[in-house]
This record gives sequence, C-alpha cells and structure tokens, in this order.
Amino acid sequence: MADELNNIRMIALYCRVSTDEQAREGISLHEQQERLKAYCRAMGWHTEVTIYVDDGYSAKNIERPKLNELIRAVKNGEVSQVMVTKLDRISRKLLDLLNLIDLFQEHNVSFISISESFDTNTPSGRLTLQVLGAVAEFERERIRERVFENMYHAATTGKWLTQSPYGYNLVDKELVFDEKEAEVVKRVFNLYLEKGLGYYAIAKQLNEEGIPSKYKKDWSIRAVKLMLTNPVYKGTFVWNRKDSSKKKRTDKKNDEWIVIDDCLPVIIDKEEWEDAQKRVNAKQIAPRAKTSPHLLGGILKCGKCGASMSIGWSGSKNNRYRVYRCSANKNKGTCTSKQYRANEVEDWFKQGLVQLFEFSTNQTKTTLVEQVLQSQKKDAEQAVQNAKARYKRKVEAYTAGLIELEDLNEEKVKMEKIINNAKRDDDKKEINIERLEKQLQKHIQNILQSLDALSIPDAKAFLQTIIEKVILISEGELEIEFHRI
Repeated sequence: MADELNNIRMIALYCRVSTDEQAREGISLHEQQERLKAYCRAMGWHTEVTIYVDDGYSAKNIERPKLNELIRAVKNGEVSQVMVTKLDRISRKLLDLLNLIDLFQEHNVSFISISESFDTNTPSGRLTLQVLGAVAEFERERIRERVFENMYHAATTGKWLTQSPYGYNLVDKELVFDEKEAEVVKRVFNLYLEKGLGYYAIAKQLNEEGIPSKYKKDWSIRAVKLMLTNPVYKGTFVWNRKDSSKKKRTDKKNDEWIVIDDCLPVIIDKEEWEDAQKRVNAKQIAPRAKTSPHLLGGILKCGKCGASMSIGWSGSKNNRYRVYRCSANKNKGTCTSKQYRANEVEDWFKQGLVQLFEFSTNQTKTTLVEQVLQSQKKDAEQAVQNAKARYKRKVEAYTAGLIELEDLNEEKVKMEKIINNAKRDDDKKEINIERLEKQLQKHIQNILQSLDALSIPDAKAFLQTIIEKVILISEGELEIEFHRI
C-alpha cells in the first residue's frame, strides 16, 4: 500500500502572467489558479495538485524559473497531468509548445488547456495536436529553407559560418591560413601517403611530439581520418552532407550536397587529396598484419584460392623459421596450398621487382593499358555524374530564385564540356605507354630503395601505398599487382 501511495503522481497547475498583462481582466494569477482548481473539482479529480507560478515573465521563450522546475518534476516522473488556462500561458511560440508537449508525452503526462478544451488524452485533443504538429512542421521547413538559402549564399561568396577547421582561422566569416597548423596538415597527408602510416600511427606521433589539435585536445584516430577526408583542404566548400534530423547523423545522397569548388584557400592540391581518398576507401589491412615481422603480411594472397596468406612460425624448438600459409588451408582445410618459408617468398618478391625494373615485356604493357583504360573510363563516368548532379542543383537554385540565369547557363556549359571531353577521350583511347613504363619503373625503384634502407615496419607501410597485392602461384612464381597508376 505504501508503494502505491509513493507512485501516485500529482497534477501540476501552471500559471503565468507578464508585467504588461497584470491589469487585464481574466488572466490574473489568482483568476488562473481558481479556474484550474474549479476544473479539477468539476472533473472529480482528488489527486494532489501543485501550483507553479511565474509572475512577471513573458512567454517569448521557456526560460522561466517555475516552468523549468515543472519540467524537472515531469522528467522525474512526479507529474500525471499539466494544466493551464490557455495555451499561451505556457508558450506563445508554437515550436516551444510542441516541444514541451512532446516531452510530456514521452513521460506519459497529459496536457490540458481548459479554455481551448484541449486534452492530449482525448481523441479531439490528439487531433488538435496533429494539426498543430502539421503547422509546426511547415514552420520548420520554412526555417530550413531560409537556413539553406543563407548557407548557399554564404558559400558562393566564400563565407564560412561554422567553426574553422584545423589549418585555418576565421576572420570576418572568411577562412585564412593558420601557417603553423597548415604545415601540420601537409605533414599528416605526407605521413599517410608517402610514409604509409595509418590513422593510429599518425595520431600517436603527433601526440608524442606534443602537437595540439585545434582545441588543445589529444589527436585521435577519428580526428586524423576527418582531416584526411575533409575537402576544405583542396579548396572545396561542402554543405548539407549530413542528415542531423535523427539522433544518429547519417550521410545524405551525393546529389543533395552543396558542393562549390575552388572557393576556399588551398592547403593540399587536388591530386594529392584524391590520392588520399583512394587509400581511405581501399580495403584496409588488418592491424596485426601491419605490425608483423613479415614483409608481405596483409598483401600476400594464395594463388590457388585467393585467400590471404597468414603469417606464423614453423620448425622445431631449436630451428624455428617464419612461414606464409594459406588461411583457408589453415583455418578451414578447403585449400590444398602448402606453406612457404617467408625468407624465400620475400626473396622471390625482390627478384621479381628487379626483373620488372630491368625488363619491359609485351604482357606488362598490355596489363598496364587495360588497367589505365579501365581507370580512365571509371573516372570519366564519375566526372559526368558529378557534373549532372551539380547542374541539377543549380536548376533547383534558379527555380527557387537563389541564382541568376547567367549562373545556370554557366553551369550548363561546364557540364556539356565535361560530357564532351569524356566522349572524346573514350573515342581516342590513346595511352602513352612510354610514360606509363617510366612511372612503373619509378615505383619499383622506390620500393627497392626502401627495402634496403628502411626497417621492416617502415618498408611494409611504404610498400602498401604502392602495391595492392602479391599472388603466390607456386614455388618461385609470383604476380605483383600495383595500385592504380
């Protein structure tokens, strides 16, 4: 019985009057309290009532002492009903009112306004609430439209309305270089692309050197990844990328983004930034494979089944040696590939690189041409798709009156140029074999030099920036596949 009494929730009577309403008839604090009490008696409610009074406070916002106290009581589960004489007693702003009603419903609290016969526990009250919700949704959409227009205009004029990213400072709503931070940005991209370090290794190095982040916090994996994927560093403004309407933020579709190129100060050139995105989006190598003492850990594949070659040790207690073994054979028994001594496989790999460097075969040329043609076709298709999406957004902006016809026509010309270039390149399909061979030889030379000069972990990190995978076909026979040149 005691527990039941403790669980009984009170009825909250909320009364408010501002200074300029004191003399008006029918809305004095005393009048409001008497009408609310009389309503409770008429309904036969004998539950304890608690009166919350805000004397001399406007309804322009919800920052009122007693209203905040009432909200805390609702959140603590102490209230069953909230009553007011009129809706405008609790708020004159529809959005504030609906937010409060949402809070009440979340905690199973009904809301009653006796003048409007509004009770969220009744069908008519819920219908009224739905109508109010539709009006509020319309108002929210209008607010979003205005924000969208302001952000779009700000972007086209080079204005930056949020916090400045690392590498920049904000001066009169414009991004300007922070020279010291900009050098750190360049270094992070260099560590990632040239040295082959991962997010964790970069964050660890920056923290060990005492280099602070933007707001003096330690660097994290997330912070490094966000830097490497932020298009601001190549001079591109991107807005409307995230959907924040739900608790968990998600990416919107590409054609909903507002993307304006070449409107911000550039720290990283476009080619380097795009190279970083290719590595970010590539299949990641397991952390254990990165830190193992095996040079080809993480990139060596079985020539019989295509599975990864796992790394380990074999031999007797006094004669242990490193080995590569097909993981499908080791874990499932589904492959008949044998294990190979790691030192021998790594020697075959180095010999293969030397042969590639010294000799250029017709097969190498054919493979290179096929890879580059496929890469060029994919890039051209993506460029056309992006151009059409940008033009579509400009049409929508023109329809909404945000840009002039001249701007729309200019975007159309750009789109047609990209489409024509893609078609012309597809017709030509000309590949400079000599240039490609030189690039390949440069890659191989860099690898051979790194194998001689660097430690195994550093050499592996560098290796993985250039080589996609190595396929172990049989004794002394390997295939080496490079990342796109």
